[in-house]
Amino acid sequence: MNKQRIFLTGASGYIGSAVTARLVRAGHEVFGLTRTRAHARVIEALGAKSVIADMAAIADYLGVLQNCDVAIHAAADHEKGATEQDLHALEAFRQSALDGRVRRVIYTSGIWVHGPATSPLDETAALKPLEIVSWRPAHEQIAIDLSAHEVATVVLRPGVVYGEGRGILGAWWAEAHEQKTLTYPGDGSQHWPMVHRDDLADAYALALEHGKAGEAYLIADGSQLTVKAMAEAASAASGAKAKSWPADDMVKTLGVYGKALLNNQSVNAGKAHRELGWVPRHTSFVDEAPQLWREWLGTREAPVA
Repeated sequence: MNKQRIFLTGASGYIGSAVTARLVRAGHEVFGLTRTRAHARVIEALGAKSVIADMAAIADYLGVLQNCDVAIHAAADHEKGATEQDLHALEAFRQSALDGRVRRVIYTSGIWVHGPATSPLDETAALKPLEIVSWRPAHEQIAIDLSAHEVATVVLRPGVVYGEGRGILGAWWAEAHEQKTLTYPGDGSQHWPMVHRDDLADAYALALEHGKAGEAYLIADGSQLTVKAMAEAASAASGAKAKSWPADDMVKTLGVYGKALLNNQSVNAGKAHRELGWVPRHTSFVDEAPQLWREWLGTREAPVA
């Protein structure tokens, strides 16, 4: 496809940095939004251009955004409030469509908008979001409604992301290294739909080219692993002792996030395979646990901001 100018929020983040690298490799000109000079250096090291501004200060970056063809929202700022930051990004995208050249948006949602599922569900299932993301379906619709301004929006719903040194699974490795324990939520019988961050980055690149306007895509590797199986594989790889965090105690400590970690879910990513041509290269956290542990140790030697 033609090389494009792409504006990316969260460009130095866990997901965003992988997406940045993938889009740069494809030859696109990427502009990554970040708040700090340190994070800007990370973006620039990946071959993209940095835009230093707070997402709430739309006027500070709108000029760059208006001159891009595509806007991708991959930021998740839990310190400043993911809900408000999301709305700022969507408003900026709306303004860039009205008075600029943006005609394609990729909006990052997540697997938790579907709620519990004991048998594999797909994108046709009614949304029953977990409490922690109760706001997200409305934001998906705001993004899709940009069609009123001639914007083709694609929504991606990734599973639990792993790989590199960050994220939920990155916290497991950190605990294993520092405390020689690895704590998993509840009895570990729940299933988490998983996706490696590099495979997820591929999904963004493919969605840019093949994603259908107004459509959502589940992005998960189809592994159907229990949390306990993954924890035991991680503990074997790292030499740490796997242990359960009783569900009631965990929810008392972590609240709605703890409830989300206990969620049992199974999804079918067939639509992404068919329509995007997405085929994950990483299909089992359990099988790759030793390699993932070595990779995590490597991030300690060369930390990513």
